[in-house]
Amino acid sequence: MSPTPCPDLEVLFAELEAGEGPALDHAAECEACAAVMEDHRLLENDLFRLADPLPPPSLVVNVMARVAESPVPQRREVWTGLAILLTSLGVGLGFLFTNDRALGRMGTAFASSVRDSRAFVEGLFSGAHALWSTAGLAVACIVAFVVFTSLFGLKRLAGSPPPSLSEA
Repeated sequence: MSPTPCPDLEVLFAELEAGEGPALDHAAECEACAAVMEDHRLLENDLFRLADPLPPPSLVVNVMARVAESPVPQRREVWTGLAILLTSLGVGLGFLFTNDRALGRMGTAFASSVRDSRAFVEGLFSGAHALWSTAGLAVACIVAFVVFTSLFGLKRLAGSPPPSLSEA
């Protein structure tokens, strides 16, 4: 043992990190401090070895292959969608029937839409008659043809179609 008292461990480890200091000089001469520093070094090495390993590179491919092998049955998706729809309708109808004001507003809105539908249908017939009696029908067909051929041309220029769900 050295004649000088041993330093605090905090001071010893701080100087060990810095790489110089009187506590390190003391530890070079004192067997107890040297043993503590050796234990610290071994503990650090063990802690560095405990780092989480990286997942294998094929992890994502393997997981996606397993997901593709076992898709959710379509029947289950349909029943889940129906359950959600019926629950929503039940809650909405329950709200309507328990609230007189909401039920009255719904009835008023339905009656006004029935009343206004006559004007809408008359407008459609008037527009169809105007197209038929003028050259508007021919112009509308030509414009539709140009738009659709342009869209199909752009689709062809864009290249291959987007991948389907099974390819994604």
